[in-house]
Amino acid sequence: MTKRVARAVGALCAVAALAGIYAALRVRPSGAAEYDNAYWPAKQLKDGSWSWCLTPSGINYNLYVPESVDRDDAKPTIPLIVCFHGNGGKAGAKDRFGRLFTDPAVQARFGASGVAVLAVQSRVEYFSDPHAYARLIRNIAMQHPCIDTRRVAGYGFSQGAAFVQELAMYDPALFKAVASGSSYYSASIPELFRAARVRFYCATSRNDKGIYEQGHRTGRILSVICPDSRYVEYGTRGHFSIEPADKSGKGNETFIDWLVGALRAR
Repeated sequence: MTKRVARAVGALCAVAALAGIYAALRVRPSGAAEYDNAYWPAKQLKDGSWSWCLTPSGINYNLYVPESVDRDDAKPTIPLIVCFHGNGGKAGAKDRFGRLFTDPAVQARFGASGVAVLAVQSRVEYFSDPHAYARLIRNIAMQHPCIDTRRVAGYGFSQGAAFVQELAMYDPALFKAVASGSSYYSASIPELFRAARVRFYCATSRNDKGIYEQGHRTGRILSVICPDSRYVEYGTRGHFSIEPADKSGKGNETFIDWLVGALRAR
């Protein structure tokens, strides 16, 4: 075998190995759920379909479960959307972002039983500690077995968008789909490989100074390497959060069209 042939064979083997690794990463692992009292409600108030909860870990959250759904039903029936607010926005997390997905028209898109919505709050003015929020989400799903842990989506704005991307890469089994509006997260190569099993919808604007420069590269790469993912870039939308009727750039598909399909996909 000549040196040229040997090099060619070696290159082909390397490409095949990388392709095999990438294919393996596209298989979403199962996430282990462990009961942790630190992430169960220490205080709880219920108002219709919404519950306000404070955990010993110091994380507050609001959880919406449609009234027609039995929260204690042992059979998982509904998906879950987890909303992450921007820096300093925790007081309005439920009303600004939770309402997007509790609108009756949006609920109906997810089927007759609708979708659960979790509006989490940061411990301080911004999100940190992906491990804690991964445990929180899994323990909430354990507390409400009606939630299908195979169909959980993350949605974030600004610092919350950066954090939800970081969280998805820290724990690839947590989310099936992630949507980020105005994220500035700059992912490393290992993080991008770990994210290859998650569906992403990333939206940025070129006039969002300081945010676009940091975050658009990650969004573009994720849209290429992740299944059924979207990257949407605006010219002059500024610092914004994704709205249900936003167009994904693929025909007449809207963000909600994409999200419903992403959570239904195998």
